[in-house]
Amino acid sequence: MEPIKSFRRQPTHAIPVYEVRLVQSRRPLRLAEECIADPPSAARALHALIGLTDREHLACLFVNGNNRITGAHIAAVGGQHLIGAVDVRVILRAALAACASSLVLGHNHPSGDPAPSDQDLTTTAHIMRAAKILTIPMLDHVIVTRDPSCYHSMLDRGTLPRT
Repeated sequence: MEPIKSFRRQPTHAIPVYEVRLVQSRRPLRLAEECIADPPSAARALHALIGLTDREHLACLFVNGNNRITGAHIAAVGGQHLIGAVDVRVILRAALAACASSLVLGHNHPSGDPAPSDQDLTTTAHIMRAAKILTIPMLDHVIVTRDPSCYHSMLDRGTLPRT
């Protein structure tokens, strides 16, 4: 007969359990229109969100299958002339949490010149490639200025990178 083996209790390790929650801001975005029908309507929505800020802001508009804006997110804030680093994971995490069917990216140029820089185009292409993997198409990237009628739609102007 074999002796009974004593079982020693193994030490336990606390492993974090993560929950992803979408938290609604206390300040809603007030828009005259709730759908993005074309680049001018995207520009108007982005101008309402970030157009009058004194530093560059990168924002996302989350859109459902009917092109209705279901949410917005400020993904990064930079200086007066550029946003240093953009973490694509922040954008896509928010898009997934918001159940976005697609997204419109936008940022502002406080200088008043809406033309995209080389860095703007490179960052846009990078975000588009990552979003494509998650099947969240990026519809447009719109650069707004303090003047609501002065903007650059990469879709309209043909500067939206091809992925």
